[in-house]
Amino acid sequence: MRRPPEQIRPYLRRAGFEYVAHMVEFEHDLPLASALIERWRPESHTFHLPCGEMTIILQDVAYQLGLNIDGGPISGCIGGWEQHHDGQPIEDFCQQLLGIVLGPEDRQSQTKWTVKLSWFQNTVCGDVEEDPTEERLLCYTRGYIMQVIMGIGYVSMAILPDVRATEHSQRNLGGCVSLPLFWAYHCMLLLRPDGFETRQFSLVERWVEYHPDNARGENKLRHYRRKLNGIGILYVDWMPYTNLQLQGVV
Repeated sequence: MRRPPEQIRPYLRRAGFEYVAHMVEFEHDLPLASALIERWRPESHTFHLPCGEMTIILQDVAYQLGLNIDGGPISGCIGGWEQHHDGQPIEDFCQQLLGIVLGPEDRQSQTKWTVKLSWFQNTVCGDVEEDPTEERLLCYTRGYIMQVIMGIGYVSMAILPDVRATEHSQRNLGGCVSLPLFWAYHCMLLLRPDGFETRQFSLVERWVEYHPDNARGENKLRHYRRKLNGIGILYVDWMPYTNLQLQGVV
């Protein structure tokens, strides 16, 4: 997923998605993600560590990603579209919001309106014209936000790893992989990369310049396992957002 063009940043800011868009620049620390998942218990939705049980809460979402956690949830209807939208066909709604209607080949299912992520990248969120209209920028912004939502799994999946990731046969991780990594860097002092002490909001911007060495693979995974085994209560920032410098920039 590409970085948002500068022309749509004011619209992303208005919608509350300006900060979370920085996630597209973040490089995942895959060995750390694997080590954390090994300590995840889906029964209690917590990470089991030597210092006790820890988990990610909405406060972490607000500070790390800069997402609004107040107000009603963002959702939609699964079926009975016309019933919930005064009889308006979904094709008209799609044209109104995105400026384009999906063809049958663009859907993941021929019986449901499930959209391929590549469709947004290739159509709604393609290259921006030199002098786009405001309506074009609004459609682009809506499409970009949809990509962000599908990319991070949004609300529930943004907070918690995909429980299927704990299964022995599972090879992929769903949901927002970035958030547990941001959270671990920030709260667990033994895991925090050197040279990234600057406090800024949102905290996702703090880590975009960090490039983990994923090439080390299994060796780095063992390194993180040892680190997690050694995390006692003195190596955890139990009140990570009380720092006055951080509060001053929120």
